[in-house]
Amino acid sequence: MSTAATSCTAETTFLLSKWIGRAIDEVDLSALANGTSTCAAPDHSSQWPKNVRNSMALCSDEYLMSALRVARSLADGICEAEDNIAEKGGRENNNNDDELLPLCCRNRGLTGRIMFSKLHFNIQRADFLPSGETPDSGGIPSDEDAMRRIYSLGIVLYEIFSGGERPPEMGHQTGGRKSDDGTAEFFQEFSQEDPFPIDDGNIDDLADELKLFDGFIGDEDHNFFNVENPRKSKRQTQSCSYKVYDVSVEPLKAKCLPGSLCDLVANMLDCADCYPSGEDSYHKMSEVRDDLQMMLEKPTIYLYDQDMGRLSITGLQPGGTVFGRNAELSTIKDTYRRSVSGGSEMVIISGASGSGKSLLGHEFEKHVLAGGGIFLSGKFDQLQQGTPFSALASAFNVYCGILLEDSGPSSIAGVLASKLRSSMGRDVHYLTKLIPNLAIILGPETSPIYHNDDCDNGQKRLLYLLCQFVDVISSTFSAPVTLFLDDLQWADAASIEAVNNLLITASIASTSLQDKRFFFLGCCREGEINGGHPVWKLLTNLERASVGCTNIKLDLMDEHTINTMVSETLSLLPRLTRSLSSVIYHKTRGNPLFVSHLMLSLSKKGLLRPSLSRGRWEWEKEKIECRNLPTDVAMFLNKSIRELPDGVQSSLCILSCFGASADVSLIETLERALHQNIRDDLDVAVMKGLLDIIGNQYRFSHDRIQEATYNLMEDGVRRLFHFTYGLSLASLSIEEGCGGSLFVAVNQLNLGGPAIVQDPSQSFTVAGMNLRAGKKAMGMSDFKTALSYMNHGISFLREHHWGEHYDLSLELFELAAKCALSNGDHNRVSLLFEQVSEVAHSFEDKLEVTYACICSLLNSSCLGDALTKGLYVLNELGIVLSGDLEALLMETNSMLAEYSDEQLLSLPVMTDRTKLMAMKILSRTQTCLLHTNPKSQPKATLHMVQYSLRHGMSGLSSFALILYGSFLACLGDIPAGYRYVKIAIRLAEKLNARSDMCEVLALGSQVMGYVEPLQSINDVMVRSHEYGLAVGSISNAMLSRVMNIVCAFWSGKQLSLVKSTVDDTLRLMASHSTLVWILQTLPLYRTVLAMIGNVDDVPIILGSRSDIETEKERKMSETNLHLLKVVHFNKLYVGFMFRRYDDVKQLAVAYDAIASLPFSSILISHCMHVFYGGLINFWIARKTMDVIWFDRGEKAIEKMRSYADCSSWNFQNKLLLLQAEQCFYLEDFESAKRFYDAAILSAQEHKFVHEEALACELAGHFMLESGEGRSSLSYFLLAQKKYREWGAYAKEESMNTYIKEQFGNSKLTSKINISPSIPTEQDPRKRRAS
Repeated sequence: MSTAATSCTAETTFLLSKWIGRAIDEVDLSALANGTSTCAAPDHSSQWPKNVRNSMALCSDEYLMSALRVARSLADGICEAEDNIAEKGGRENNNNDDELLPLCCRNRGLTGRIMFSKLHFNIQRADFLPSGETPDSGGIPSDEDAMRRIYSLGIVLYEIFSGGERPPEMGHQTGGRKSDDGTAEFFQEFSQEDPFPIDDGNIDDLADELKLFDGFIGDEDHNFFNVENPRKSKRQTQSCSYKVYDVSVEPLKAKCLPGSLCDLVANMLDCADCYPSGEDSYHKMSEVRDDLQMMLEKPTIYLYDQDMGRLSITGLQPGGTVFGRNAELSTIKDTYRRSVSGGSEMVIISGASGSGKSLLGHEFEKHVLAGGGIFLSGKFDQLQQGTPFSALASAFNVYCGILLEDSGPSSIAGVLASKLRSSMGRDVHYLTKLIPNLAIILGPETSPIYHNDDCDNGQKRLLYLLCQFVDVISSTFSAPVTLFLDDLQWADAASIEAVNNLLITASIASTSLQDKRFFFLGCCREGEINGGHPVWKLLTNLERASVGCTNIKLDLMDEHTINTMVSETLSLLPRLTRSLSSVIYHKTRGNPLFVSHLMLSLSKKGLLRPSLSRGRWEWEKEKIECRNLPTDVAMFLNKSIRELPDGVQSSLCILSCFGASADVSLIETLERALHQNIRDDLDVAVMKGLLDIIGNQYRFSHDRIQEATYNLMEDGVRRLFHFTYGLSLASLSIEEGCGGSLFVAVNQLNLGGPAIVQDPSQSFTVAGMNLRAGKKAMGMSDFKTALSYMNHGISFLREHHWGEHYDLSLELFELAAKCALSNGDHNRVSLLFEQVSEVAHSFEDKLEVTYACICSLLNSSCLGDALTKGLYVLNELGIVLSGDLEALLMETNSMLAEYSDEQLLSLPVMTDRTKLMAMKILSRTQTCLLHTNPKSQPKATLHMVQYSLRHGMSGLSSFALILYGSFLACLGDIPAGYRYVKIAIRLAEKLNARSDMCEVLALGSQVMGYVEPLQSINDVMVRSHEYGLAVGSISNAMLSRVMNIVCAFWSGKQLSLVKSTVDDTLRLMASHSTLVWILQTLPLYRTVLAMIGNVDDVPIILGSRSDIETEKERKMSETNLHLLKVVHFNKLYVGFMFRRYDDVKQLAVAYDAIASLPFSSILISHCMHVFYGGLINFWIARKTMDVIWFDRGEKAIEKMRSYADCSSWNFQNKLLLLQAEQCFYLEDFESAKRFYDAAILSAQEHKFVHEEALACELAGHFMLESGEGRSSLSYFLLAQKKYREWGAYAKEESMNTYIKEQFGNSKLTSKINISPSIPTEQDPRKRRAS
């Protein structure tokens, strides 16, 4: 080694005692000084006696952590040296620097320079840490050498943790065994000089600073480990040729050092005789290193002492730590990150009962909250399915309760209330029955809600409002919202449908670049979600909507993970618990729940107990191994519960009848009703670890415990208990006015069942209770749960109930039919209708179920049957739809002529129940006629108008006036139709007819589009869509969405935006299974794609790409003439735009056969059919010189002229372009050119960029055929530019190809002016073609 290197090392090393002294001096004891209560103690820690200060410093976290880092680094260095020698086969090369192992630590001085010092030793030449091989080892270091090193390092650690003191046994020459090599002299020298080369730097950074390097260095003057005996010139080779002492760690314990640290040193010193002498002795240096590392990483678990005195009283207390699930947790975090960053994904965790699904979910909760997210959690319960939206409502209610803890006007709750009112208006109060704490947040100053009796769409309305609620929460607090629902195998369909809506809405928002961040996490038992389960349907639906789902399956834990779990539970190093963990693993097969309760059981039986003398847990392995345990966790829990006192078992059984949890208030109510002390027994179960008290609830520690308790009772006994508890709660709820327990009481009665009832009067009481609960569930918009209550109520009715309890029976059947209709249970509706029809006392008593039956038939496409029933009821009510339509129209016009607009709006409101039902049935009848006999449909509309004028106005009256206005517009009187549209909208707003507003705005916008600028109509349709979702009218909401897309396309909106809207709409329609509107949307969508060009990003609809027409679609369009017309027109339009003459002519012939279908309502698309149909007719007429096509074109001009008279903004440019094509056919070229130029200017002025492009293109074709090539190119290039501006890139490319074909690559295209001279001085409409 060089002199320079030696000098450097010498300058930067110092004694071990010096490091210890410095480390002790640097401990900050000021906090301890300030906290002392001894009056005589000095004010500052620096004034304490040195021995007191040193003792306190040794036990401080600061010193312990520094010392542990040094100890870990030493052990790590020895391990690496051993590995190096093992790799080299133990070759002895004492004089070679490559055999020297350096440890170095960085010295960051005040100057910022990095200096290095070397802690090094020659492991094969060391006497203090011998690494020599035995005579027969063949050069390979022996196990005895490893034991010597462990023992020797133990001596060093003793000195480090004792504050520099030597073991007392080593201070006397006779205190230990004398070795043959004269090591006694070495220890004497060692105790005197004590060289320990530690860098003179920041000792606290040793954990990061100590590193192993590949270069080697030797320095005998300052080498701590390589101090040779001065009396020896050669290394000793004899086995055990070094001196050892029997060292006790009691002096360390006397210094109040952690017991685990004392045990670690003692276990190292047990290796003194070259083999482990104790049960817990170390066998390898790597074990020492690993234990030191564990103490550094988790000091609260593995370093510091437990309160064994407390544990001897309380027993074992397992924590809620997740073990062995790092990979699964990482997957959830990654999915969450993608979801809240713009995607839409969910995670489902499945696994066996007790595998830790719930624990993993709540571990993820910490991650969400740490990142500033919002975490809502709820748990489904097998025995609480009678509570509407049970887990979902609980999740939102608990969250609102947390917000309420921050009180005050400017509180978080106050901010949320303000945001909710501004974003959702009074609709937010529909959520208060579902979320009681929300009512408190909103406060008493809320306006009342007027409930509509027709709640067919109530549940869908609630789902929409929940989506809005989540959006407001997320935007208010600028945080993503996570919803965690546990035990999905017991989920109710309504809650899962809500989750579906939340995910679909988030998915659509993400594609629309809206900030709606939502993530769903669910847990379910493996194998309990089958094809008919709501969750299965959810997964299928979300797959269609392109929402990602990550499935995580939790397997049972391996033995290593179980050892980690046992180790941390007992706060013992994993090395010490392997024997116990092995027994537990083989008895539990790695089920975490089983492991926890087995350890609890062992603790209770004293086989696993805290030792006060040893300060740690100890166990009797042989006795544990001999225990005969059930192989299944359920059987084990069952056995454990049976060992409890009878009173505790009884109270647990009572609690189990109510599911996995119950409020303390419910338990107190039961105590009063049953005259039994339940809570004291439940508190005993809490102490036994079977129950938890969370907030104001008693909750089983795991649902398997609840199931095991519940299964202790036989089925008949359980039913009797359920019924008894239900009656007791029902009686008290009535006496004390506790409406909150109604669902709980009725659910218990229904779990008992009709067979358990002995007193007939009780049957009708229970039926009435179910009716009350069903009505309450309807008020909460949970019609699935409401139907369940109604069906249960009917099941409790006794024979002859129609005669004995007619009113109760009729109301149950009517509401059951309404709920069944809302749930799409058409068979149930039909059955209820038949029963009521047979026994009803009057025709009016049949109306409710008859109306439900008509709606059910209509929804299931049985249009003929629905029409028959509707006409029959109307005839019974004196409304006959036969007669002449023209006469009926004249009569209606005459009646309306008597009223001004304000008089119509001031007519009285219709209140008679029968007449309101007549309006409903008229409305459904006109829908049936629209599809079966379109010519007769206006008759129903006209009767609705007349009925309203005679008997008063209702929400449906506004709908009738909209249909009437649309009918007038369709007949050609657009101004009159527009007038009644405006009246209808004002009437709906006055009557607050929110359930009808969607249809009123949707159909009214189609008439408005013939008077007002087309671009402004989009806003009306957006309002219509929002109204539809808000009231749960999904079908009408989708109708509005389709009309919005049609209007956006024909008003010239940028095509990429149109495509994005259609993408979202198709996904939304797919999620709601609205097939009829999907089929109406797809033809226009394919038109958009054709104009844009190559697009790969299209949604999968009906099992295939939405840009490809399927055979199923073709067959369905053949049976629906209106759909067939839409399909044909879009194909015709695309063919015309891409100038495919042969295809266009063939399609035009087919289209003409269906174009004359009768319509009683006007649509915006109709004028487009007229416009493009006229252009196509003139094109074919020029090609064929067939006057029939020309005549059709002229009819289109006349129709368009009538439209232009109502709105020049929308139709002037279209009329001008038709007239230009007419003049082109007539070879009036001068007039044609003026009309083309005027059409271009008009389209530009009125913001129809797509029609400006079309006018330029047709003008170019006109100029080209007229022989003006240069002018035609100018028009073509301008058209190309405008198509590009519209986003019709495929059309732009098509024109580019056409231009090259016609004009080649001549220089003409680069010199041409793409803005042709278009005269504006004279309105060409005044120049009519002859």
